[in-house]
Amino acid sequence: MKKITIRDVAKLAEVSVSSVSHVFNDYEDISEETKKRVRDAAKELGYIPNSAARSLSSKQKKTIALILNDIDAIVRGVAMPLEIISGVSEYLDNTTYEFVFYSTNLKKQKEKTLRQFCNEHNISGVIIQGLRTTDPYYKELNEFDLPVVAIDLHVANEKVGTVSIDNEKASYEMTKALVRKGFKNILFLNGDSKATVSHVREKGYRKAVKNPKIAYADYNESTAFDLIIDLFEKKELGTYDVIFAASDLMAIGCLKALKELGLINQIALVGFDDITLASYTTPTLTTVRQDVMTIAKVAAKNVIKHIETGKVAHTLVAFELIERQSAKIF
Repeated sequence: MKKITIRDVAKLAEVSVSSVSHVFNDYEDISEETKKRVRDAAKELGYIPNSAARSLSSKQKKTIALILNDIDAIVRGVAMPLEIISGVSEYLDNTTYEFVFYSTNLKKQKEKTLRQFCNEHNISGVIIQGLRTTDPYYKELNEFDLPVVAIDLHVANEKVGTVSIDNEKASYEMTKALVRKGFKNILFLNGDSKATVSHVREKGYRKAVKNPKIAYADYNESTAFDLIIDLFEKKELGTYDVIFAASDLMAIGCLKALKELGLINQIALVGFDDITLASYTTPTLTTVRQDVMTIAKVAAKNVIKHIETGKVAHTLVAFELIERQSAKIF
Protein backbone atom coordinates (compact mmCIF):
# COMPACT_ATOMS: atom_id res chain seq x y z
CA MET A 1 0.00 0.00 0.00
CA LYS A 2 1.25 3.45 -0.90
CA LYS A 3 2.23 5.55 2.12
CA ILE A 4 -0.01 8.61 2.50
CA THR A 5 2.04 11.82 2.74
CA ILE A 6 1.37 15.44 3.59
CA ARG A 7 1.43 16.20 -0.14
CA ASP A 8 -1.51 13.84 -0.69
CA VAL A 9 -3.49 15.70 1.98
CA ALA A 10 -2.60 19.07 0.44
CA LYS A 11 -3.67 17.87 -3.01
CA LEU A 12 -7.06 16.55 -1.83
CA ALA A 13 -7.73 19.65 0.32
CA GLU A 14 -6.58 21.91 -2.56
CA VAL A 15 -4.17 23.86 -0.35
CA SER A 16 -0.38 24.21 -0.08
CA VAL A 17 1.81 21.76 1.81
CA SER A 18 2.79 24.55 4.21
CA SER A 19 -0.90 25.21 4.98
CA VAL A 20 -1.36 21.55 5.92
CA SER A 21 1.70 21.76 8.17
CA HIS A 22 0.35 24.90 9.82
CA VAL A 23 -3.00 23.24 10.49
CA PHE A 24 -1.39 20.26 12.24
CA ASN A 25 0.87 22.56 14.26
CA ASP A 26 -2.03 24.79 15.39
CA TYR A 27 -0.74 27.99 13.79
CA GLU A 28 -3.12 30.91 14.17
CA ASP A 29 -2.79 32.19 10.60
CA ILE A 30 -5.10 29.50 9.14
CA SER A 31 -8.83 30.03 8.62
CA GLU A 32 -11.39 27.68 10.14
CA GLU A 33 -12.54 26.72 6.63
CA THR A 34 -9.02 25.65 5.63
CA LYS A 35 -8.55 23.75 8.89
CA LYS A 36 -11.76 21.80 8.22
CA ARG A 37 -10.79 20.97 4.64
CA VAL A 38 -7.36 19.74 5.69
CA ARG A 39 -8.66 17.64 8.58
CA ASP A 40 -11.42 16.15 6.46
CA ALA A 41 -8.89 15.28 3.78
CA ALA A 42 -6.54 13.71 6.32
CA LYS A 43 -9.39 11.67 7.78
CA GLU A 44 -10.50 10.48 4.33
CA LEU A 45 -6.95 9.42 3.43
CA GLY A 46 -6.18 7.96 6.83
CA TYR A 47 -3.21 10.30 7.25
CA ILE A 48 -1.58 10.68 10.68
CA PRO A 49 0.72 13.74 11.15
CA ASN A 50 4.30 12.90 12.08
CA SER A 51 3.99 14.51 15.50
CA ALA A 52 0.84 12.50 16.22
CA ALA A 53 2.49 9.32 14.96
CA ARG A 54 5.47 9.94 17.24
CA SER A 55 3.15 10.41 20.20
CA LEU A 56 1.61 7.03 19.49
CA SER A 57 5.00 5.36 19.88
CA SER A 58 5.41 3.77 23.29
CA LYS A 59 9.15 4.34 23.03
CA GLN A 60 8.91 8.12 22.64
CA LYS A 61 10.04 10.18 25.60
CA LYS A 62 7.84 13.05 26.69
CA THR A 63 9.52 16.44 26.70
CA ILE A 64 9.38 19.21 29.30
CA ALA A 65 10.41 22.73 28.31
CA LEU A 66 11.90 25.25 30.72
CA ILE A 67 11.18 28.75 29.43
CA LEU A 68 12.95 31.71 31.04
CA ASN A 69 12.23 35.30 30.07
CA ASP A 70 14.93 37.99 29.82
CA ILE A 71 17.84 36.03 31.32
CA ASP A 72 20.40 38.71 30.45
CA ALA A 73 20.68 39.11 34.24
CA ILE A 74 23.06 36.15 34.17
CA VAL A 75 25.83 38.27 32.68
CA ARG A 76 25.46 40.66 35.60
CA GLY A 77 26.34 37.94 38.08
CA VAL A 78 22.88 36.78 39.12
CA ALA A 79 22.75 33.03 39.64
CA MET A 80 18.96 32.57 39.93
CA PRO A 81 18.30 31.63 36.26
CA LEU A 82 21.25 29.22 36.34
CA GLU A 83 19.96 27.66 39.56
CA ILE A 84 16.52 27.16 38.00
CA ILE A 85 18.07 25.48 34.95
CA SER A 86 20.26 23.32 37.18
CA GLY A 87 17.41 22.33 39.52
CA VAL A 88 15.02 21.36 36.72
CA SER A 89 17.72 19.50 34.81
CA GLU A 90 18.89 17.62 37.91
CA TYR A 91 15.36 16.49 38.76
CA LEU A 92 14.52 15.40 35.20
CA ASP A 93 17.79 13.46 34.91
CA ASN A 94 16.22 10.90 37.24
CA THR A 95 13.07 10.52 35.13
CA THR A 96 12.22 9.31 31.62
CA TYR A 97 11.43 12.87 30.50
CA GLU A 98 13.55 14.81 28.05
CA PHE A 99 14.47 18.42 28.82
CA VAL A 100 14.68 21.43 26.52
CA PHE A 101 15.56 24.99 27.48
CA TYR A 102 14.21 28.05 25.72
CA SER A 103 15.29 31.62 26.46
CA THR A 104 12.64 34.07 25.33
CA ASN A 105 12.04 37.82 25.25
CA LEU A 106 9.35 40.20 24.05
CA LYS A 107 10.57 40.08 20.43
CA LYS A 108 10.50 36.27 20.33
CA GLN A 109 7.09 36.15 21.98
CA LYS A 110 5.66 38.43 19.31
CA GLU A 111 7.14 36.28 16.54
CA LYS A 112 5.95 32.90 17.83
CA THR A 113 3.17 32.00 20.26
CA LEU A 114 3.75 29.69 23.20
CA ARG A 115 1.41 27.17 21.58
CA GLN A 116 3.43 27.25 18.34
CA PHE A 117 6.68 26.68 20.23
CA CYS A 118 5.20 23.73 22.12
CA ASN A 119 3.77 22.16 18.97
CA GLU A 120 6.99 22.55 17.00
CA HIS A 121 9.02 20.81 19.72
CA ASN A 122 6.37 18.26 20.72
CA ILE A 123 6.32 19.62 24.29
CA SER A 124 4.34 17.70 26.93
CA GLY A 125 4.69 20.22 29.74
CA VAL A 126 6.14 23.66 30.47
CA ILE A 127 7.95 25.31 33.38
CA ILE A 128 8.05 29.09 32.95
CA GLN A 129 9.56 31.99 34.88
CA GLY A 130 10.21 35.71 34.52
CA LEU A 131 7.14 36.85 32.59
CA ARG A 132 5.63 40.30 32.98
CA THR A 133 1.87 40.77 33.01
CA THR A 134 2.14 42.62 29.69
CA ASP A 135 4.02 39.80 27.91
CA PRO A 136 2.22 37.88 25.14
CA TYR A 137 3.07 34.55 26.80
CA TYR A 138 1.54 35.71 30.10
CA LYS A 139 -1.69 36.63 28.35
CA GLU A 140 -1.65 33.31 26.48
CA LEU A 141 -1.32 31.39 29.76
CA ASN A 142 -4.75 32.66 30.81
CA GLU A 143 -6.32 30.26 28.31
CA PHE A 144 -3.58 27.64 28.00
CA ASP A 145 -4.47 23.96 28.40
CA LEU A 146 -1.06 22.26 28.22
CA PRO A 147 0.42 21.28 31.63
CA VAL A 148 2.27 24.36 32.93
CA VAL A 149 3.97 25.28 36.20
CA ALA A 150 4.83 28.97 36.68
CA ILE A 151 7.61 30.03 39.06
CA ASP A 152 6.99 33.28 40.99
CA LEU A 153 4.00 34.04 38.81
CA HIS A 154 0.26 34.24 39.43
CA VAL A 155 -2.01 33.43 36.49
CA ALA A 156 -5.80 33.71 36.46
CA ASN A 157 -6.12 30.20 35.07
CA GLU A 158 -6.80 27.29 37.42
CA LYS A 159 -5.06 24.93 34.97
CA VAL A 160 -1.67 26.63 35.53
CA GLY A 161 0.28 25.36 38.54
CA THR A 162 2.55 27.60 40.62
CA VAL A 163 5.65 27.27 42.79
CA SER A 164 7.21 30.03 44.90
CA ILE A 165 7.86 31.12 48.43
CA ASP A 166 5.09 33.11 50.10
CA ASN A 167 6.47 36.40 48.79
CA GLU A 168 3.86 38.54 50.50
CA LYS A 169 4.49 36.93 53.89
CA ALA A 170 8.28 37.10 53.46
CA SER A 171 8.14 40.80 52.64
CA TYR A 172 5.75 41.43 55.54
CA GLU A 173 7.94 39.55 58.03
CA MET A 174 11.11 41.36 56.94
CA THR A 175 9.39 44.74 57.22
CA LYS A 176 7.92 43.89 60.65
CA ALA A 177 11.37 42.77 61.82
CA LEU A 178 12.77 46.16 60.79
CA VAL A 179 9.94 47.98 62.58
CA ARG A 180 10.47 45.95 65.76
CA LYS A 181 14.17 46.79 65.62
CA GLY A 182 13.31 50.50 65.71
CA PHE A 183 13.47 51.53 62.08
CA LYS A 184 10.76 54.10 61.41
CA ASN A 185 11.21 55.30 57.85
CA ILE A 186 11.52 52.38 55.45
CA LEU A 187 11.90 52.95 51.72
CA PHE A 188 10.69 49.95 49.72
CA LEU A 189 12.64 49.73 46.49
CA ASN A 190 10.52 47.56 44.20
CA GLY A 191 11.44 45.99 40.86
CA ASP A 192 9.24 45.83 37.77
CA SER A 193 5.70 47.12 38.33
CA LYS A 194 4.49 44.71 35.61
CA ALA A 195 5.73 41.59 37.44
CA THR A 196 3.27 39.76 39.68
CA VAL A 197 6.03 38.96 42.17
CA SER A 198 6.57 42.72 42.57
CA HIS A 199 2.91 43.18 43.41
CA VAL A 200 2.88 40.62 46.21
CA ARG A 201 6.19 41.72 47.72
CA GLU A 202 4.96 45.31 47.79
CA LYS A 203 1.66 44.17 49.31
CA GLY A 204 3.51 42.53 52.21
CA TYR A 205 5.52 45.69 52.84
CA ARG A 206 2.41 47.87 52.75
CA LYS A 207 0.70 45.67 55.34
CA ALA A 208 3.54 46.23 57.78
CA VAL A 209 3.88 50.05 57.65
CA LYS A 210 1.57 53.00 58.20
CA ASN A 211 3.17 55.36 55.71
CA PRO A 212 4.52 53.36 52.77
CA LYS A 213 7.23 54.92 50.62
CA ILE A 214 7.92 53.11 47.34
CA ALA A 215 10.25 53.57 44.39
CA TYR A 216 10.95 51.34 41.39
CA ALA A 217 14.30 50.23 39.94
CA ASP A 218 13.28 47.43 37.52
CA TYR A 219 15.34 44.76 39.34
CA ASN A 220 18.39 46.49 37.92
CA GLU A 221 21.60 47.25 39.81
CA SER A 222 22.55 50.41 37.91
CA THR A 223 18.98 51.76 38.02
CA ALA A 224 18.97 51.30 41.80
CA PHE A 225 22.35 53.05 42.05
CA ASP A 226 21.11 56.03 40.03
CA LEU A 227 17.90 56.24 42.05
CA ILE A 228 19.79 56.50 45.37
CA ILE A 229 22.08 59.19 43.96
CA ASP A 230 19.04 61.08 42.68
CA LEU A 231 17.30 60.89 46.07
CA PHE A 232 20.46 62.26 47.70
CA GLU A 233 20.68 65.16 45.26
CA LYS A 234 17.02 65.98 45.93
CA LYS A 235 17.79 65.89 49.69
CA GLU A 236 15.22 63.11 50.17
CA LEU A 237 17.55 60.23 51.01
CA GLY A 238 18.13 61.44 54.56
CA THR A 239 14.45 60.96 55.41
CA TYR A 240 14.96 57.16 55.41
CA ASP A 241 16.79 55.10 57.99
CA VAL A 242 16.59 51.83 56.04
CA ILE A 243 16.10 50.72 52.44
CA PHE A 244 14.32 47.42 51.74
CA ALA A 245 15.15 46.37 48.16
CA ALA A 246 12.90 43.73 46.57
CA SER A 247 15.95 41.98 45.10
CA ASP A 248 19.56 41.56 46.17
CA LEU A 249 20.72 42.90 42.83
CA MET A 250 19.00 46.23 43.49
CA ALA A 251 20.27 46.16 47.08
CA ILE A 252 23.85 45.86 45.74
CA GLY A 253 23.21 48.89 43.54
CA CYS A 254 22.01 50.79 46.61
CA LEU A 255 25.02 49.63 48.61
CA LYS A 256 27.43 50.97 45.98
CA ALA A 257 25.64 54.32 45.95
CA LEU A 258 25.61 54.59 49.75
CA LYS A 259 29.34 53.83 49.85
CA GLU A 260 30.05 56.47 47.23
CA LEU A 261 28.01 59.00 49.23
CA GLY A 262 29.71 58.03 52.50
CA LEU A 263 26.37 56.97 54.01
CA ILE A 264 26.91 53.23 54.30
CA ASN A 265 26.97 53.40 58.12
CA GLN A 266 24.01 55.79 58.37
CA ILE A 267 21.32 54.00 56.34
CA ALA A 268 20.60 50.30 56.85
CA LEU A 269 19.92 48.05 53.88
CA VAL A 270 18.15 44.74 53.26
CA GLY A 271 17.58 42.74 50.11
CA PHE A 272 15.56 39.79 48.85
CA ASP A 273 16.59 36.40 47.32
CA ASP A 274 19.96 35.70 49.02
CA ILE A 275 21.97 35.41 45.83
CA THR A 276 25.57 34.23 46.20
CA LEU A 277 26.96 37.78 46.11
CA ALA A 278 24.88 38.78 49.16
CA SER A 279 27.34 37.09 51.53
CA TYR A 280 30.40 38.58 49.79
CA THR A 281 29.55 42.28 49.71
CA THR A 282 31.03 44.75 52.18
CA PRO A 283 29.07 44.98 54.38
CA THR A 284 27.44 41.60 53.85
CA LEU A 285 23.75 41.82 53.01
CA THR A 286 20.77 41.13 55.26
CA THR A 287 18.13 39.51 53.07
CA VAL A 288 15.26 37.08 52.54
CA ARG A 289 16.51 33.67 51.51
CA GLN A 290 14.59 31.56 49.01
CA ASP A 291 15.90 28.15 47.98
CA VAL A 292 15.81 28.45 44.18
CA MET A 293 17.11 24.92 43.57
CA THR A 294 14.29 23.47 45.65
CA ILE A 295 11.73 25.68 43.88
CA ALA A 296 13.02 24.46 40.49
CA LYS A 297 12.89 20.79 41.51
CA VAL A 298 9.36 21.15 42.91
CA ALA A 299 8.30 22.82 39.65
CA ALA A 300 9.65 19.84 37.68
CA LYS A 301 7.95 17.38 40.02
CA ASN A 302 4.63 19.22 39.79
CA VAL A 303 4.58 19.51 36.00
CA ILE A 304 5.17 15.74 35.70
CA LYS A 305 2.34 15.17 38.17
CA HIS A 306 0.11 17.37 36.00
CA ILE A 307 1.09 15.49 32.83
CA GLU A 308 0.53 12.06 34.35
CA THR A 309 -2.50 12.64 36.58
CA GLY A 310 -4.08 15.89 35.37
CA LYS A 311 -3.76 17.34 38.89
CA VAL A 312 -2.63 20.96 39.20
CA ALA A 313 -0.49 21.86 42.24
CA HIS A 314 0.17 25.22 43.91
CA THR A 315 3.20 24.86 46.18
CA LEU A 316 4.80 27.27 48.64
CA VAL A 317 8.44 26.61 49.53
CA ALA A 318 9.89 27.76 52.86
CA PHE A 319 11.82 31.05 53.15
CA GLU A 320 14.18 32.43 55.82
CA LEU A 321 15.20 35.88 57.05
CA ILE A 322 19.00 36.14 57.05
CA GLU A 323 20.70 38.76 59.23
CA ARG A 324 24.12 39.99 58.14
CA GLN A 325 26.04 43.25 58.55
CA SER A 326 23.94 45.67 56.48
CA ALA A 327 20.98 45.71 58.89
CA LYS A 328 20.15 44.26 62.29
CA ILE A 329 16.72 42.58 62.32
CA PHE A 330 16.88 40.24 65.34
